[in-house]
Amino acid sequence: MVVVEDAPPVRATPPAPARRVRATVGEAAPIIALIGAFFVVNDIRSWLTAQYWGDEAWVALSVRFPLADLPVTTSSSPIGWSFLLRLVPDIDHLRVVPLGFQLLTVVAAYLLGRSLASERARGILVGVVTGLTVLLLPVQQTRHDLKQYTADAAVAVCLLALATWTERSWSRRRLAVVVAAVGLGMLLSHTTAIVAVCVLGGLLLSVAVRREWARTVEATVAGLVAGALVAAVYFGVSARGNSDAMRDYWDTFLPSVSELPAHLVRQIKALSPMLGAPVSILAVLLVLGVLTLFRRGHAAPAIAVLLLPVAAIGLGVAGIYPLLDPRTSHFLIVVAGLVVGIGIVGLADLTVVLVRRGLPRPPQGVVAAVTCAVLLASFAAVNHRWYRLDGDEPGVWRAHQAITDIGSSTRYVAAHKGPHDLVVVSGPAWFGFTLYSDQDPLMLVAPVTGTVGWTVTMPTRTDVILPKAADAPSIKDALDEILARAAKQPPGTRVWLVRAYTHPSEPVWQAALADYRVQRVTSGPEPVVVISKR
Repeated sequence: MVVVEDAPPVRATPPAPARRVRATVGEAAPIIALIGAFFVVNDIRSWLTAQYWGDEAWVALSVRFPLADLPVTTSSSPIGWSFLLRLVPDIDHLRVVPLGFQLLTVVAAYLLGRSLASERARGILVGVVTGLTVLLLPVQQTRHDLKQYTADAAVAVCLLALATWTERSWSRRRLAVVVAAVGLGMLLSHTTAIVAVCVLGGLLLSVAVRREWARTVEATVAGLVAGALVAAVYFGVSARGNSDAMRDYWDTFLPSVSELPAHLVRQIKALSPMLGAPVSILAVLLVLGVLTLFRRGHAAPAIAVLLLPVAAIGLGVAGIYPLLDPRTSHFLIVVAGLVVGIGIVGLADLTVVLVRRGLPRPPQGVVAAVTCAVLLASFAAVNHRWYRLDGDEPGVWRAHQAITDIGSSTRYVAAHKGPHDLVVVSGPAWFGFTLYSDQDPLMLVAPVTGTVGWTVTMPTRTDVILPKAADAPSIKDALDEILARAAKQPPGTRVWLVRAYTHPSEPVWQAALADYRVQRVTSGPEPVVVISKR
């Protein structure tokens, strides 16, 4: 008699489409969660409704001119950045562009971290840690202004992510994507030129050290093509923004070799509140981050990260690019935060190794996840005052755009001035005043001396006066002439003064106004005043 045993039950395998859907959802969910966290951490409404301060106002004003004027009005801003601003339908909401790039930085940091591990759960953990570290950096709360610094950071992180992606599965097509990204990045960010050299240098050195000569040739060709693109954009467009005035403006951040040590110490100390943790702890995590990249077989981004500070210091000493200014070096700080995030993962790996010695079979994924969660939660708790920052938090950060009132001042004067009244506008307030005088035609004047390189006039507003004065005596002379002109007008004629209180020239104006009767007519951080003889 033959005994037939029951066959074990066959577990049904889910159909391939269902597995693909679950995999897609599993990959998309962390990104969606990070995007949600971005809107929790940032006070989007405050930043989109804040008025534009002086150094933002000219950028916003540039969108009011025809596209043909873009090569002039873009000034020191990348031309692609200025073009993107023109795509925003409401001029009061232009900060959606820097906020968008800040969000892109977080997503790109996640994708870079995700690519550091082939196992899905592990890769998602690394990606979430790197994305959250970049998101929670306090310095991110300081860069909601209408300048390209968030694009600098986004392009830098994207190029590092592309380098990691290319190194994982080398191909000419992936190298071509890196080169194309460099060309596009140059239109959006001047610092692409710095990051591109480091990223392509990292790819080249990583294959050259392994004596992979065919790939070395391919990386060399990619570097040469990328260099040609950088040169074409820089000398064709970007170099127009250079000027002696701009060089003088950044002189403090262009140290000589002898000044370099003191400059580094001073600027790192000044930046430390925006970093969110003691510099010594961050330095340890930076080292761990670089070692983790090497240990996981990602030499290209590791070499690129090591080359970045060398390039930045070299360009600073050479007088080419400001070193460790909070704005122009924002991309360096964010990249450092990214590497710190990878360092947190490296520390979690060390924790797993230590736990193994005490437990025979520790749940490695749980130990790593808990370690990362504790470190990130501690970081967020220490820096909680930075989050949902409206820009005006005494003892934390006071942003110019949160304490400017130039739009309200301009519109108040327009609504209340008499037909014969005169309006005096200080130089630092000029771009803001003309921006918010949105019913008046403007005329572009270029070139002019100064960091922006262009200005505007108001051909139909003979009542608006911009004194060409820089010190107290010359301001007083100009005001005397204006008051004398007002005295010839019908009785009741007033002289209004609109100025930018946050500009370094404000003490000069206060000294000049000491001999006049000054009557405040509005409240707020930058009140409008009416001046008259004592």
